[in-house]
Formats: sequence, structure tokens, C-alpha cells
Amino acid sequence: MILKNNGVFALKPVKIRSYTTIMQILVLLVLAIGFAVYQKEGVIQFFHITETGLMGLVLNGMIIGLFLFGLLRIILLFLSYAREQGVVNRFIGRVRDKVANPTYQLGQSALIVERYKAVQHINQQNAVVDQSALAATLAATQASRFTLVRFVHNTLILMGVFGTIVSLSVALVGAAELLDSPDSLEQMGTIIGGMSTALSTTITAILCYVFFTYFHLRLQDARTQLLANIEEVTALHILPGFHTTEESLLLDVTALTTELRHSAEAVRKIQDRFLQAGDRLQLAVDDLQNTIGNGGEDIRIIRESLREGFRLGDENGSPSAADTQLPEQPAHTAQPNSPYPPNQRFR
Repeated sequence: MILKNNGVFALKPVKIRSYTTIMQILVLLVLAIGFAVYQKEGVIQFFHITETGLMGLVLNGMIIGLFLFGLLRIILLFLSYAREQGVVNRFIGRVRDKVANPTYQLGQSALIVERYKAVQHINQQNAVVDQSALAATLAATQASRFTLVRFVHNTLILMGVFGTIVSLSVALVGAAELLDSPDSLEQMGTIIGGMSTALSTTITAILCYVFFTYFHLRLQDARTQLLANIEEVTALHILPGFHTTEESLLLDVTALTTELRHSAEAVRKIQDRFLQAGDRLQLAVDDLQNTIGNGGEDIRIIRESLREGFRLGDENGSPSAADTQLPEQPAHTAQPNSPYPPNQRFR
């Protein structure tokens, strides 16, 4: 686990190392094929294709075929680990972006997705997540994928020993026949061919075993780094979201209390603003009442002015002073110039 300058932990470069090792395997195969083509006569001489050398060609072919089969399996495992690391990187990116479901559209068979679902299931059961048990289970599962690789690794050297034993047996048979007929040169060729085959199978097995061991160790390193990355992601990104220990509950309560305190302060500020707004509204109402009161007084003054100006009666219907000073006329006295009779005159 490497800490970058920005405080983010960097995972081990499983993907890069996987592709690098695959390139090394391909380069080795290309060089081997090129050497075999360039030194065709020497290779044929090495395998010594004769009556006994045909057996050596078969034995060496079995060793090389087993070696290539193991390399193919190693390449497939490296590609698988590279894909797993890619899924882990996408998962971490989604977790940092606070996505609701970080496993959305990721491979359901991916190791990090299975780990996330396992932790989620355990948390739903209200049980304590035992990361050590999960790590042991994952390690055992991945170890089972190495069965074929371990078989090839352990069988390569045995194939060389087997070829050597078979070749020496053929040589011993030829030596026994040579003892029966000392003048037979054919049996001498059998002995030489058997010894040559024993040497070639031994050299072939040793070379294949050396290269296969190197790639096998590289594969084990990639697996170890991938598992370490998964455990690191589990500890840093998955478990904090599901951890429910007393310490975490206490931290959650503390954080909740702090948030409630901030919310209460915000509510208090809003309440103060409402109180201030109420005071301002009360002042506005008082001003409006004063304005309305002044308006009523102004209306009364205007009404009095109109009453005095038009000599109207007061509010009780009594005549004004000007009206009382007019002389009274008889009710039935006709006006001298009135064209109407007394009972039809307007009042």
C-alpha cells in the first residue's frame, strides 16, 4: 500500500505486471521459435532423429507440449487477474464518487463484487464482519485455480527424469544386445542414441522447468498482490460503510449531535428573523392605524367645514343658526306673486 501526495492510497499495479509478464512469455516463445528456425540443422541434430532418436523426439515433444500447455494456463490467469484489477479500480472510483450502488454494471462474478455482497449480507444479518475469515476463504478459492499450474510445474522435471530413464533403459538394452553380439555396430548406435536422448530430454526438461518456475512465481506474486488489493479495499472502503461496533455507533451519535446542534442554531436564527419581521410588521400596523386615525379626523374636519359652508343641520337634524334667524311665514298665506295655490306650493 503506497500513499500518494494527495493522501489517496495507491493499489499495487497488478494489471501492469500481468501484461508485462504476458509480453515476456510471448517474447520468449518468439525467440525460441526463431532460434529453432535459424538453427534448424542443429536442433535436428540435437534431437537425433534416428530409429532410437524418434523416441527422443516424442519424449522431448511431450515435455515441450506440457510446458506450452502450462504457459497457456498462466496467460489466462494473468488476463483474469488484470480484469479483476480493472474491476477493483472502477469500484474504488464509484465509492469515492459516493455512488449508491458501486457494483452496478460490474461483473457479478468479480472478486470485489462478491466481497461487497458478502459484507452486505453479513451486515443484514446483524453479525460482525470477520475480514480474516473472508480473506482465508478467498485465498483458498484462488489457490484452487492453481491446480493445473502446480501440476505442470511439478511434472516438468519428472518428465525429464522419465525421459532420461527411458533413454537409459534403451541404451542398456542395446548394451546387453551388444554383449551378445560384439560385432554388431547397430547395437552401438542404439546405445549412443539412448544416451543422446537421455541428455536431450534432461536439458529440455531443465530449461522448461526454469522458465516455467519464473513465470509461476510471477503469477503467484500477481495473485498475492490482487488479494492484498482486495483486502485493502475491503478495509478502507467497504467495511466503514457497514461497520456497527460500539465505537462507530458512538462516532455516529457524536456526528448526529453535532448536526443537530447546527440545525438548532439555524432554527434559532430563523426564529430571530421571524421575531424581527413580526416587530417590523407591528410597527407597520401601528403606523397604518395612526394614518387611518388621522384620516378620520381629517374627514371629520372636512365634514364640519362642509356643514358650516352649506349651512347644513347637525347630526341630530336641528337647523343651523342661520336657519333660525329667518322670519316665520304663515303656513297658508299665499305669496303675492305665486302662481300656485297655497296648498300646492313647494316646501
